[in-house]
Amino acid sequence: MVDIQLRGELWDNDSADVLRWWGWRDITAPMDIQAALDAAGGDEVTLLINSPGGSMAVGSEIRSMLRRYQGKTTALFQGYGASAATLAAAGCQVIQSEPGALLCYHNPLGQADGDYREMRRSAQGLENARDCVLEIYLARPGAADREALAELMAQDTWITPTQAKGYGLIDEIVGSGGENADPAAFVAAGRRIRLTAAMRERYQVHVAEERALAAKMEEAKRTLAKLRALAQY
Repeated sequence: MVDIQLRGELWDNDSADVLRWWGWRDITAPMDIQAALDAAGGDEVTLLINSPGGSMAVGSEIRSMLRRYQGKTTALFQGYGASAATLAAAGCQVIQSEPGALLCYHNPLGQADGDYREMRRSAQGLENARDCVLEIYLARPGAADREALAELMAQDTWITPTQAKGYGLIDEIVGSGGENADPAAFVAAGRRIRLTAAMRERYQVHVAEERALAAKMEEAKRTLAKLRALAQY
C-alpha cells in the first residue's frame, strides 16, 4: 500500500512552483499527485488529506487522475477536508475519515467586476459551477438527493464525519477518535494564500537567472574540456 499526501491548498502547477519558491510548503498541485500515482505503479494507494481546499479546477483534475488510476484507491480525511479537497477525494473508490476531521462542502466562490450584466453573468457562472460540483457528489454511490446536498452546500459550514456519512459523502469513519480542533487553526482555514503579480514576476526573474547560470556553467565545462584536450595533444 502506498500513501499519497494531499496537504494544504490546491494550486495549479505553475502557481505551486512560484509559491514554493517563496517558501510555502503545504501546497498540493496536480503534478504532485500524478508523480505519486506513477511511482505507485498500480499498487493500492491511500490519499491522506489535510486540506482546506483551493482551486475547483485542480480538485476536479486530481479527481480524474484518481478515478483513472488502475489500482485500488482510498481517501482518508485526517484534518481539514474542505472545498476542492472533497472533489479530489471523490475520485477514490472508498472515502474514509478520522473522527476528528473537519469537513466542509460549499458553493463555489468567485469575484467579478463590471456592470449589472457582468454581475448576472458571474452569478449564472457560479450557479453552473455549483451544479458541476453537485454532479461530482451525486456520482458517489449512496449519495443523498440533489436537494439535500444543495442545501448543505448553501450553508457553507463545517460538519462532522458522522454528518458527512449521513449525506453519503464519505463511506467510513475509522480510527479511535481525535483531539479537538485548534480554534486558531479553525479561523485560519478560511484564508487563502495571496499570490501576487509581483511574486510571479520575481519568480520568473529567478528562473531566468538560474537558467543563465546553468548555461554559463555548461559553457565553462565545454571550455575546460577543450583545454584539457589541447593539453594532451
